[in-house]
Amino acid sequence: MATTTRRNFTAHANQANADAQRKRELGQIHQGKAALAWSDDDYRYHLFDLTGKTSAAELDAAGRAKVLALMATGGYKPKGSTFKPFDQAAKIKWLWKKIGAAGGLRDASEAALLAFVGRHTGKGVSDVKFLPTADASKVIEALKAMLTRAERAKLQEQIQAKAPTCTKSQTGEAQ
Repeated sequence: MATTTRRNFTAHANQANADAQRKRELGQIHQGKAALAWSDDDYRYHLFDLTGKTSAAELDAAGRAKVLALMATGGYKPKGSTFKPFDQAAKIKWLWKKIGAAGGLRDASEAALLAFVGRHTGKGVSDVKFLPTADASKVIEALKAMLTRAERAKLQEQIQAKAPTCTKSQTGEAQ
């Protein structure tokens, strides 16, 4: 399935992408209705006048584009996405601090982190924000494994510290 829209040129390689685009556009239509202060009657009038449908759910891609274009002439501009991209550098630094707090590091400094990154990726970087995505993902997975080991070791130490010590006389062995 391949569809395109005039506004953002969107090519859909699969049904999931097309469904996601449909949901975004329907959301923008309903936001536009509120932003333009259209009553329900006004909204349905405009839908029917432009597309012959009385519900946005019945609209195809071309119908949704027509409605959004009408709303744009009325002054409505869709809000940008509030999605923030995944910040791998921040996650790497956060994991490093967590490992240090769990006692899994001899040196929790920034220089030690960069040395660790260099050993795992084979690339020397001046800051983790310069790591390519694939390398950053490898580092994150390695740090997650280290954190799990450090937390497990810390838990073992706590269990051993609480466990009562047993002497030979308590076990009933002959002296």
